[in-house]
Amino acid sequence: MDLSCEVIIDKPLQEVWDYTNNPDHLKLWLNDFVRYEQLTGDINNPKVGDTSNHTYDQNGKEFTMKEEIVAYNPPNHLTLFMTCKMFDMNVVNDFEALSPDKTRLVASAKTVRSGFLMKIMMLFMTNSKMQKDHERQINKLKELIEAT
Repeated sequence: MDLSCEVIIDKPLQEVWDYTNNPDHLKLWLNDFVRYEQLTGDINNPKVGDTSNHTYDQNGKEFTMKEEIVAYNPPNHLTLFMTCKMFDMNVVNDFEALSPDKTRLVASAKTVRSGFLMKIMMLFMTNSKMQKDHERQINKLKELIEAT
């Protein structure tokens, strides 16, 4: 599964970076997001190797993904490795200033391991549906940032 979405946000690069990477905002734009828990590192001074848990609720069942920062170059690039029992994925967010008040965000997610149960579920979930869900999330993020 490879998902990617590019949006142009009518806000300065630093504002887009700050909003996108604020854990308090995740529940506003990530589907089924319940809570964030910092495990290692300083939430106010992130660095490569820091970890956190992201908990989601899908149809009344919670599951947690552990996140590790793999690459961190503010305000332009962030790579995360997300893992749970069912699958692992790389999440890459690239930010580019197009002008003082316009920022390009390219958000991608690539599954790097799928467990047996996830492989079965993927038979019933088309890649186009997952791509549309990804695009809805990123466009929601764009709307929220532009409304601030």
